[in-house]
Amino acid sequence: MAEFFRKYWFVSVLSVLFIGVLVFFVSDMNKDSVKSKQVDGKDVIASTTVGNVTSDDLFKQTKSTESSVLFSMYRNAVTDQSIETTDEIKKSAKEMQESFELAIKSDSTGKTKASINSQLASFGFSGDSALSDYCLIASKIQKLDGQFIKDHIAQLTSYIPEKARTVSVITMEVENADELTDEQKQKQKDIQSALDAGQAFSDVAVKYSEQKDASKTKGFVGYVDANSTNLDSSVLEAVNELKKGETTDWISVSNGDKYTLYKAYVEETDPAALLENEDSTIVTTLVNNIISSANGLETLVILNASQDLEISYANDKIQASVEEYMDSQIDHLDENLKAIANEIRGTKDETKADSSTETSTETTTEQEGE
Repeated sequence: MAEFFRKYWFVSVLSVLFIGVLVFFVSDMNKDSVKSKQVDGKDVIASTTVGNVTSDDLFKQTKSTESSVLFSMYRNAVTDQSIETTDEIKKSAKEMQESFELAIKSDSTGKTKASINSQLASFGFSGDSALSDYCLIASKIQKLDGQFIKDHIAQLTSYIPEKARTVSVITMEVENADELTDEQKQKQKDIQSALDAGQAFSDVAVKYSEQKDASKTKGFVGYVDANSTNLDSSVLEAVNELKKGETTDWISVSNGDKYTLYKAYVEETDPAALLENEDSTIVTTLVNNIISSANGLETLVILNASQDLEISYANDKIQASVEEYMDSQIDHLDENLKAIANEIRGTKDETKADSSTETSTETTTEQEGE
């Protein structure tokens, strides 16, 4: 279950943040009705085989997560107001929801459903629409991340996965890779002649590849990088040495008593172009890789989006807590990204100052009029 939730990073982050708060509320609700055990004058919340957890311990833990919890709520609100609920977003949310529902359906014990419902409830999603509401926000977060990364890809080059690219393949199934039949040799010659004549790799794959569903996929494998596992290691190693538009020689991969021969083609290597790909899976994979490798980038994305919104807080304490947390995360960024954050902050400060001046002028004018 942990692996499934990790696929949608938004869940795993929020669930951890709310655990301390929920435990604190439970203990606080019962403090007057249950006489607690004490150690060294401190209330014991729980006893374990390795020791006691006191109220002081829990308070420290809760205090440390308070800012994180508030930021999560802040992030959700900024994201929801920054990204329009388009048909594309609805489709992405629906696909995400179907993944969760499939996991629930495949577990006859009911534990998966209970776990998902518990986590959804712990960060504010309840009722019949809890899962769909969550998936909608998660899809918007992915969209917001993608927009920022596209706009700032030049400053994010150090976080792009090594050898990021898209790849297509043509395959042949043979009994003996070292001794091809005359028919198999002729097929290889025909494939090479078609490519040499300038035919698109995808067209050649449709005509000759023995890969399953080649007529539908046109030989397209999708996104890979140096750490990918969706290609055999020998094929991956070969394509990682190529430039855009280049093709490998035939690569033999053993499949038990048979062999698969691969001829692979590198479609694209430019990160900016990959982010504009029509295949949303490619874009999402690259965006998530960049977000996860750049500590603090998620916060910078939200800071950037917030400058276009008029934000008010319930009180100064909440505002200070959210801003303190954001500052601590932005401190993790490299100097190029910190410069972007400082520029955004400067713009927001100027806007606030202009707003204050206008308000002051309006008040003075009203007083003079009286």
